[in-house]
Amino acid sequence: MGSFNKNVVVFSLVIILALPLAGLWYYKKTHPRYIAPLPPRPEVTVTIIPGWNLRQVAGYLVKLGFASTTDDVYRLTGEPAYDYRRVASVFPKIDDSRIVAEKPGYDSYEGYLAPETFRVFRDATLLDVLKKLVGQREKEITEQMWADIEKSGHSSYEILTMASILEKEVQTPQDKAKVADILWRRLEKNWALQVDSSVHYVADRTGDVFTTEKERDIDSPWNTYKYPGLPLGPIANPGVESIKAAIYPEKNGYWYFLTGKDGMVYYGKTLEEHNANKRKL
Repeated sequence: MGSFNKNVVVFSLVIILALPLAGLWYYKKTHPRYIAPLPPRPEVTVTIIPGWNLRQVAGYLVKLGFASTTDDVYRLTGEPAYDYRRVASVFPKIDDSRIVAEKPGYDSYEGYLAPETFRVFRDATLLDVLKKLVGQREKEITEQMWADIEKSGHSSYEILTMASILEKEVQTPQDKAKVADILWRRLEKNWALQVDSSVHYVADRTGDVFTTEKERDIDSPWNTYKYPGLPLGPIANPGVESIKAAIYPEKNGYWYFLTGKDGMVYYGKTLEEHNANKRKL
């Protein structure tokens, strides 16, 4: 066979072998390999109820699996009703928001966890969840509210503390605004606030509107029967309605109030009227 014929045969073989490879390359280019989508990351719904205190929040987060024990939560938030001034403890900042910056370093994050419902990934950390709650608290307070807090002469910390009392003492926005005015005026007179909810907080008791004499004698800076002024810090995590009531109290002539088991609020202008309301209940 001549050299020309040999070259033709070799060239033909190259074409025959190359065509399938070219087709395979073209197929791969026009038909990319199918990649199955990753399964969605599991999520969980978190619901914090207005008025829950740190004990209730911590127990709930343990139940959801974000912490093994309530102590895990308290290591980040501080323990409820504990006076950390005695140990000069300063908690790490959960975030850099203005409201956290104004929080006294010795006090827990009671009051700073906004009640809300949201979804997070199942593998979120405890710190992730707490940041979400504190971040929402910051979002609730508008620029106008910040301006009005400054005009009020109270710190945001004092506003949150008052709001937490309103959250636990009365139910409607109207009653919250009225009671806020009563309590702010009592503070101006240096009267003891004498709100049962502060004693419930110290005694770790819920579900009742009254207190016992023994409970009212508990020595705690949160006991507003024993010490005049606001408690050392918030006694619960209030909803935004309570915060607004603390900022915008409704002026009235009452000095006393009582909340019945049915949620009805009984107001009195004098101690005599207040005692008469007590007898009704």
